[in-house]
Amino acid sequence: MPDSATTVPHRAHPGHRAPAARRSRRALAAAVAGLSLIATAACDTASAEGQPDPPRPGGTLHLVVAAKLEHLDPQRIAAATDANISRLFTRTLTTFKSDPESASEIVGDLATDTGRPSEGNRVWDFTLKKDVKWEDGSPVTCSDIEYGVERNFFTSFTTGLQYPRQLLKDNAEPYEGPKGDNNDGKGLESVTCLDERTVRFELKQPVGDFGYAVALSVFAPVPRGRDEPREEYDRKPMSNGPYKIVESTDEKLVLERNPHWVRATDPVRQQYPDRIVVTVDPDVAAVTYRILQDQGDAASTVQLDVDVASNFVQQVINDEQLSARLIQGEHTGVRYLAINTRRISDLRCRQALVYAANKRKFRSAMGGSMFGELATSVISPSLRSHKEFDLYNTKSKPEGDLERARELLQEAGDACPDKIRLVFPEPRRRLMSVIAESFQRAGLETEMIGIGADRNYFADVIGRPDNDYDVMWAGWIADWANGSAVIPPLFSGKVIPKGEDANGNQNFSLLDDPEINAMIDEAMAESDLERQYAMWGEIDQKIMERAAIIPLMYMTSLRMAGSNVRGGFIHPQYGSPDVTQLGLANP
Repeated sequence: MPDSATTVPHRAHPGHRAPAARRSRRALAAAVAGLSLIATAACDTASAEGQPDPPRPGGTLHLVVAAKLEHLDPQRIAAATDANISRLFTRTLTTFKSDPESASEIVGDLATDTGRPSEGNRVWDFTLKKDVKWEDGSPVTCSDIEYGVERNFFTSFTTGLQYPRQLLKDNAEPYEGPKGDNNDGKGLESVTCLDERTVRFELKQPVGDFGYAVALSVFAPVPRGRDEPREEYDRKPMSNGPYKIVESTDEKLVLERNPHWVRATDPVRQQYPDRIVVTVDPDVAAVTYRILQDQGDAASTVQLDVDVASNFVQQVINDEQLSARLIQGEHTGVRYLAINTRRISDLRCRQALVYAANKRKFRSAMGGSMFGELATSVISPSLRSHKEFDLYNTKSKPEGDLERARELLQEAGDACPDKIRLVFPEPRRRLMSVIAESFQRAGLETEMIGIGADRNYFADVIGRPDNDYDVMWAGWIADWANGSAVIPPLFSGKVIPKGEDANGNQNFSLLDDPEINAMIDEAMAESDLERQYAMWGEIDQKIMERAAIIPLMYMTSLRMAGSNVRGGFIHPQYGSPDVTQLGLANP
């Protein structure tokens, strides 16, 4: 899913761990990633084992985000921060565990198990648990699951992950959502209710890990007839989780306990605070400073979607008490720049851009090596489908290979644009100036275009296939820990929306390469996981040969919390602290 830590956009399987050599390269991150937040600086008491007390019930937890939440409607959610927060009020058939040691594994959530495949993984059945309820006390039924999945096909929905369209078997006629007579009453024929508690999915092709796909909110239930008007539902969807929404504006989201949530049915979520308040504040430095000062509400606050402001990093890591309040960890996210292959169609021009990028200086501007390693691919080393390669000399020339870039530009001649249009969320201007300088040093005039918070950067700006930008700020966190949750949504030509007013595209490079499309189809159909992992790595390398992106960094999150906060760890599926586990030591 798009990385929303822009202030501005999964499939490891049970038992997956990063190889030891990769863990050793990230010793500091790994040392903290598997631990709950240690906030000893202001602890009144500690457990017998010397660890901080766990969260206690009660109180108000404060979460600060740097930009407004894009969507709360489960079928419209694409950004990682939205997906994380939505777990407080939206449950799914399966969900990722909330345990630092096994967070890439799934368990049955609304469903009794992780799915029962048949017909060679082309058909999947799920049975709902008893006693799962909406916030009004009514039961969650198979019909709600069916309707929720059908909603993904509304043509008016321009955001949301595309897995239902990509994976589910097509109707005989193009399906456009549950409107009118809803396909003569048959609805989306690939999703059917065998009874009020059992739902069946029919897929286009075998998918061995479909149980991971239904952990995403696009497969979440929605009660029929309760989602109109749709814009109001996007602000305040019905809850079946531990919290319900009581206030929702562009500036603030307030959640209170849902009395109809049944703890015994939920294998992962906690319900520690009485209230959770999510506040938007784009001034990252000011937020970091307030949490460092640790006064009043700041002591019960977590910096959720962006890292510690770079000017405070050295202060934090060199102060034992402050560093003990960090929530830090690696995840599957990759920061990259997408190159518009329609506008820059000459391969040499695109390769020159990749060679030119000064990744070392970019990482320094981000705050240094604590924020991640320099990237050479789009699949993170955290995933078993990662393949080691370095086609553009990142390891030997992290400042960029300007000589090779200039050679390629000279070879390409008039095939390259006179000016590179470089677009990004406005808060990232300082970082993108490093990239602009890199291009200019290679001999390319560069125009910097910052997009303000009044526009949805991913859906409405770079998500429009007809956009007129050449290079675009982007990032991606795997929806589950396999290349199947990275490569198809970002690089399959089949996912590029058609039409004059199309938007919400996530193949930002607009790559539509017949060879790569065929390789993706082959990998999706591969039932042997080890073979499939290797295939995604091969496709990743092929994409880099095409110079469709400029990979910059494999991301590590470094978030600050107040001394009263407990239970924090970076969930690899969201790249931020798992909100379902957070609570307070002293409510």
